[in-house]
Amino acid sequence: MKNRLFKILPALCFAVAILTGSIGTLAFQGPDYSESERRKLAAFPKFSAESLADGSFIKELDTYLADHFAGREELRKLVAFYQMGLLNENEYNGFVREDGSIISLQKQINEASLEYAKSRFLYVYERYLKNTGCSFYDALIPDKSAFLEDEGYPVLDFEKMEEMYGDGLSFGKDIPLKESLVLSDYYLTDSHLRQEKITEAAKAILSALGRDTELLEKEFIHNPVYPFYGVYAGQSAMSPEPETLYYLTGGYLDSLRAFDLMTNEEFPVYDPEGCDKRDLYTLFTGGGKGLIRIDNPEGKKGELIVFRDSFGAAFAPLLAAGYSRVTLVDFRYIHPDVLSRYIRFNDQDVLFLYSETFINNSQGLR
Repeated sequence: MKNRLFKILPALCFAVAILTGSIGTLAFQGPDYSESERRKLAAFPKFSAESLADGSFIKELDTYLADHFAGREELRKLVAFYQMGLLNENEYNGFVREDGSIISLQKQINEASLEYAKSRFLYVYERYLKNTGCSFYDALIPDKSAFLEDEGYPVLDFEKMEEMYGDGLSFGKDIPLKESLVLSDYYLTDSHLRQEKITEAAKAILSALGRDTELLEKEFIHNPVYPFYGVYAGQSAMSPEPETLYYLTGGYLDSLRAFDLMTNEEFPVYDPEGCDKRDLYTLFTGGGKGLIRIDNPEGKKGELIVFRDSFGAAFAPLLAAGYSRVTLVDFRYIHPDVLSRYIRFNDQDVLFLYSETFINNSQGLR
C-alpha cells in the first residue's frame, strides 16, 4: 500500500498544483515579462466568433495559461530538480549539464535559417562590397553543444554547418575557430564566451587576417563583476549558483575609444554601471547597438569591418589589437539599406563573425 501511494503521490501533487494554478491564473493578472527567461509572456487573446471557430482562440489561450500559470517559476524549478536530481535524467526541456555548464542542445541544422542568413549576407556583398578592393573573411563561432559530440548527446554536425556557412560566403576566406576553443571558455550559465578566455581565438583571427598580434601578447587586468546569471540560468530552471563575469583592461585596451555612429556619441568600451542589469553581458561594447566604431591609437594602420551578432561584442576590443580602427555592424539593429550613410567601403578587411547559435536562428537579421 505504501509503495503504491509513493508511486501516485507525485501525480496527485501535480494534479493539485495544476488545478490551483489554473484558478489562480484566471483570477489574478500576472506580469507580462519573464525576468528569468528574458522574454515577453503571451497576452490574453482577443475573443471573436472567428477565432473560436478556427481554433486560434483556444490555442492562444492555452499559450497564455502556460505562460501565466500561478507559481509557474517554482513549478519549473521543482520539475527540473525532480527529473535531473531525483530521476537522474540527462536532459530537461532541451538543456543538459556537463562539467557544471548548462548547455542548450542544438540538435539539428535549421537549413531555412541558414539560407536566410546567407541570402542577407550575399545581398550586402552584392550591394556594397563587390569590386571595392576589400579583403573578405568569415568565421563561425561554435555553440557550447558542439563540444558534446563525443559525449553521446544528440547534437548537430558543427563541421557540416561550418562548411555550409562558408559555402554561402564563397567570396570570403574561412577562418576555423573551434580548435582555438574549449567548453570552459564559455560561461557556465550562458551561451557566450568569456572575454578573458578568448585571446587565443582572437589571435587566430588576426593571424588569418595577416595582422600582428603583439598587443595581445601580454597579461591584462581581469575586472570582476558579480553576480552574473546568464540566460540559461533562468531558461533551464536548474537554479544554478551565480558566476563572475570578467572584462579585460590594461595595455592598449585602456586607449580604446568607442563611438555610436548612428547617434554620433562616444560611450565606454565597457560599461558595468550603465549596462542592462538583467543581462550583464551587455556591458561589452555598448550592448545592442547597430553601428559602432572603435579607435585604437596604438594599433597598426588599417580598418577592420565586422558584421556580427552579440558574440562580437567581447571579441571587438581584442580584434582592435591589430588595427587602428574596428567598425562593428549588427543587422539586428540596423537595416543594410542605410549602410552607405555611415560607411564607405574601400580596401578594408571585412569579417563575417557569427555564432552557430544565431545563424541557426537568424530571424532577427534585417
